[in-house]
Amino acid sequence: MNSVRRTSLLKIVFFIVSITLTFVVALIAVLFSIFGHGLYVNYKTDDLLPKAKALSNQVTKLYLENADRHTISRLIYSEEYAVAETSVYLIESYGSPISNDDAETQKASAETVRICFESVMEGKTVSMPQASAGIVVGVPVYDGADRVIAAVILIHRGSVIQDRVNGLALQFGLVMIAILLVALIPAILVFRYVTKPIKAVSETALAMANGDLDARAVPRGSYESQHLAESFNTLADALRSNIDHLVIERNRLGTVLDGIGEGIIAVDRQGDITHYNSAAIRLLGGSDSSDPASLSIYPKVADVAAHALESNARSRAVLGVSDRLLRVSSTPIYEANDTLCGAVTLISDITESERLEQTRRDYVANVSHELRTPLASIRSLSDALCDGIITDEEDKQRYYGYIQRESIRLSHLIDDLLELSRLQSGGVAFSKMRVELFEIAYDVADRMNEMAHQRGKSVRLEMPEGRYFASTNADRIEQVLIALTDNAIKHGIDGCCVSIDLRLCEDGKRYLFSVSNPAEIDPTDIEHIFERFYKADHAHSGEGTGLGLAIVSEILNLLNERINVVYSEGSIRFTFTVERDASDGEHPELSPCGCSEAQRCRQIGVIESIE
Repeated sequence: MNSVRRTSLLKIVFFIVSITLTFVVALIAVLFSIFGHGLYVNYKTDDLLPKAKALSNQVTKLYLENADRHTISRLIYSEEYAVAETSVYLIESYGSPISNDDAETQKASAETVRICFESVMEGKTVSMPQASAGIVVGVPVYDGADRVIAAVILIHRGSVIQDRVNGLALQFGLVMIAILLVALIPAILVFRYVTKPIKAVSETALAMANGDLDARAVPRGSYESQHLAESFNTLADALRSNIDHLVIERNRLGTVLDGIGEGIIAVDRQGDITHYNSAAIRLLGGSDSSDPASLSIYPKVADVAAHALESNARSRAVLGVSDRLLRVSSTPIYEANDTLCGAVTLISDITESERLEQTRRDYVANVSHELRTPLASIRSLSDALCDGIITDEEDKQRYYGYIQRESIRLSHLIDDLLELSRLQSGGVAFSKMRVELFEIAYDVADRMNEMAHQRGKSVRLEMPEGRYFASTNADRIEQVLIALTDNAIKHGIDGCCVSIDLRLCEDGKRYLFSVSNPAEIDPTDIEHIFERFYKADHAHSGEGTGLGLAIVSEILNLLNERINVVYSEGSIRFTFTVERDASDGEHPELSPCGCSEAQRCRQIGVIESIE
């Protein structure tokens, strides 16, 4: 493309120079055609007059010497006095003319010769440059007494004049064409010399346009060319500096945008995307290489931005993407002159905040419900006693017992709420120490067995006797075992046996406690069993506060342990891990989860939560 442009420019200059020189040649040719004929005629007239006078003087001598007519005629025809392409006439006052022309030419020139002869015979020297026959010159011939006795007339024929003028014009034209061709050569050379530095600047500009910002023009050639190259280099330096600054600012902006957790999408006045960050792609459900406009949810985001552009006010919407909720807020942006230039859209993931808000509402509702039940019972019982409705002493004692149990239940509920609140606030720090697990498990099984017997149930410790040392908090592990065993006793089927067992995890770094019992529970309740106030009866009318398992989950999380629950074939099993002490010995008596027990554990999903 550059070569074509250079060739085209050269052709243009060549054409301009050619047209200019051609115009000059044509102008000179026209001027020559106008004035050349007159110049030639004047030149020829001035040339013929001396020759006519010389011939007249010679003829005068011959007349004075009484030369005969034949001698005079021979003089006229002689080469000495002959004039190329010119007719010579010698006309005596009393005789016929002597001429070197043929009869036809004499006849054609007779009128012109007569007129000239009459004037010459009057003693005049005649010069007729514009005669019809051509250039006519007449000179008188005198005798010894200075009387005009004859006339010498020279006629340069008009056809000859025209041929001469045309020939001169042709020769002049050829000369001018040769001059034109010769003049084009230095013109082209000068043009190349002048334009070569300009071409170099142009090629440097194209190199910069193609990304080579280090390209610079070399100042050379004329002063103007050097000044152009220097000015271009100054412009290139300023451009490079501005581009570097813009790149730095763009990188900073990209870093800032990518560092923001919320998604940001900026659009222009037409709604076309100009900027966006990776968080916007991620929140809208795309991959790292995705373009926001290609995502299926983006039209809804674009509608929010379009509404902001149309109304010149902030526009908001909440959109659902998969299992997440997104808050989309679009705000118009303006230039310095208050001209609307686009809109910026902020995309925030409010799934967690909405979940927490819903959890807060549920928590308040559940606490209110759980508190209202014992309080309503206490109030109704106390109202009956205060109003004197209950008069029998035995009934009064029974009512007092109800009030006491409900107040104890209310006290336990408040204690559990405070305990769970303290655990979830992160303000409780558990110190770990070397703990012997068999003693804790035996003590819990022994105590809870008595409670189970009151309900027609039993607790069995299935772990072999031994010294199993762990690095944990003894009080909290005991609290977890009591809570799980108590939950199993309360919700197990009538006459069931609650089993407490201990195994080694596959990696040998942790123990695996398990508390299992036969029970009847809807499998859909399993995934909610550690939630606060969750009760399988869905009426919150069963025993307990519904906070025991939630407290267990929080305690184990703070101890960096895991708890899991599975239900299979009418049996529910809770398992939780306890970190093994580094100085603990070998325990071949324990069934590790790497043998047949491991297969059973995998089938019921116990091992899956252990890292």
